[in-house]
Amino acid sequence: MRGNNFEWWRQRVRGVKRTFHLFRVDHVIGFYRIYAFPWRPARNKEFLRLDWNEMLARTNGRVPHFAPRDDSTLENCEANRREGEEYLRVVLEESGSTRVIGEDLGSVPDYIRPHLLSLGIAGFKIPQWEMQRKRVTRGTEYERLSVATYATHDHKPLRKLWEEAIEQATSTSNQSRHELNKIAEFAEFRPANRSINFGQDFHPAIMEALFKCESWIAVVMLTDLLRRKYRFNVPGTAASANWTRRLQRSVAELRSSWKERERMQLIRELLEKSGRV
Repeated sequence: MRGNNFEWWRQRVRGVKRTFHLFRVDHVIGFYRIYAFPWRPARNKEFLRLDWNEMLARTNGRVPHFAPRDDSTLENCEANRREGEEYLRVVLEESGSTRVIGEDLGSVPDYIRPHLLSLGIAGFKIPQWEMQRKRVTRGTEYERLSVATYATHDHKPLRKLWEEAIEQATSTSNQSRHELNKIAEFAEFRPANRSINFGQDFHPAIMEALFKCESWIAVVMLTDLLRRKYRFNVPGTAASANWTRRLQRSVAELRSSWKERERMQLIRELLEKSGRV
């Protein structure tokens, strides 16, 4: 792409900015280096059940690796940072006044987030994942140039976490309980008694905390806004239900429900209280 001045990327950005005034670059860490496998994705299931030596036998000694280089040395980190900047400056140059957001989630090398900030690209803040010295980072400590949200399309909705951790708890509920505890810590939610209602107690408290954080944008996934449990996507699966989910009721039907109007009125009040409206 460098040979034709990254025209493929430029066309993509021009197409997006005709519709949106801001857009997200998915997996922005891949602009710095990409993890590559020595087999085609269609063979993933075949390799999942193998141990390391069995894998090597089928790949003729080739191993999964970062390309063009890993982050194991300061020199490699600097080289990756330079290449990331070259690619991202193409996106920024073409985007003009359209704002760029980078999805900087997962295993993030130390140099990437500061570099994104230096370019004026907002990163993500998932409150239950943001930790400092073994405590959940407070929303008042978030960089202004960031986007805060409890969930993306790859996460379980908050209502589903609550069901798994509280309402239908099993021996496999630990992860959901852990996520909720981190969210409660972020929101400084300390119930006065053990009888907690999701809709009346927990949901308003965590929405208020999200809206009050320092992030430039606070985003609430539609299912979390409406307190729904269904998912849009389950990562790592090829399920036929992925990316096919639609709202069970139309906007007109939602608007005609007094319960939904009551919920949205509460959200509006929290937004106004936080100064985001």
